Amino acid sequence: MQLSIAASDTTLVFRQTSYSKVFELAKKEKKAVLLYFHFDGCGACVNMEKTAFVDKKVAAFYNSNFICLEVNTRKGEGIEINKIYNVQLHPTYLFLDENGNTLHKIVGVFSPDEFVLQAQNALNPTKTLTYFKQQYKEGKRDAEFLFEFCYRLRDANELDSLVINEYLNTQTTNDLYKEKNIKFIYECAIHKGQVCISFQSRAYKFMLDNKVHFTPYFDLEQVNTRLMFVVQNEVYSAIERKDTVAFWNAIEVLKEYDTGKEYNFKEIDSRITMWTTSKTLVLSAEISFYEKIGDSGKYNEVLKQYLEKIWDDYNALNTFAWSNYLKYNDKGKLKKSVDCVKRSIELNSNYENNDTYACLLYKLGEYEKALTQADKAIELAKQKSLDYKETTDLIEKIKDTQKK
Repeated sequence: MQLSIAASDTTLVFRQTSYSKVFELAKKEKKAVLLYFHFDGCGACVNMEKTAFVDKKVAAFYNSNFICLEVNTRKGEGIEINKIYNVQLHPTYLFLDENGNTLHKIVGVFSPDEFVLQAQNALNPTKTLTYFKQQYKEGKRDAEFLFEFCYRLRDANELDSLVINEYLNTQTTNDLYKEKNIKFIYECAIHKGQVCISFQSRAYKFMLDNKVHFTPYFDLEQVNTRLMFVVQNEVYSAIERKDTVAFWNAIEVLKEYDTGKEYNFKEIDSRITMWTTSKTLVLSAEISFYEKIGDSGKYNEVLKQYLEKIWDDYNALNTFAWSNYLKYNDKGKLKKSVDCVKRSIELNSNYENNDTYACLLYKLGEYEKALTQADKAIELAKQKSLDYKETTDLIEKIKDTQKK
């Protein structure tokens, strides 16, 4: 998108000025400041540029109330500007007052109406994220405040389980049946890939027992996906704690989801950000459990069952081998992984499993074989126009090792 440079009533206008001049302009025109952090090739950024930024309502409100400056975090002055703000996620929008103080922050893709509402919040002293953070710091904890605070944190990509559960703890079991709470539990159960409600929580049990109340608003498959990830989180949390009772209790529930289907976690905007296949959920967990508690007999028994189950799945075999490459230096485990990746290549030779094979050979000290396999992986990558930089890096690493 060509960012606008002139006054317009049809598109959001980004000023062609330096960062050092933005706040002078803001004082002169008596406006707040919007910094739009993006980079070339950012899909979510392009989405906003083609939708919200060219909406007449957005253009009218933002151009009337803000000095807008685009900050390309990977180019020109934007690189230096971002050293001040350290923005990691794109697009990010920072709303500042004329002195450079942060008023409000949002991250991601918003509809035109939502984008205007966020700007209105930025200009209202009691609606900004900064105001809510200050109120929270001073001890404000009433239910309505916590509810609103959660959504402001979510929109800024700063939400965590602490505030979510502080809000839920203000609600009675009967309160959970309210539409806003049904939507809250669904939307906040998992955030940024982190499970935010526990297996033991009322919120989890409510969602499990009341799916019928969620389906008028959300897809049943996605309700079940959230429930599955909560259970899986409990399983691996119990493994870390070496809590045998909690582990087996959670495993019994996880078995209900171990049906062979694929679970794709969709965000509210329908982006898929997590996924897992479920044909080995229980076996994978049991392998981790027995390894954690040091029961080598049971570990080997379950590992054998697991490999038998995935022996005709080239992708699962490669994933298993790659995971072991990253986790282990033990030659026995690495050689077992070589058997798996060779079977994967036999089933479907591709760049990924040939690269895994090269990496395993390198770790086993078989450098010449590793170089040959890396060259083969690169040839396969070229045929599919895939990026193979990691394999060229591996080749350099092998050659450096051989020189020593």
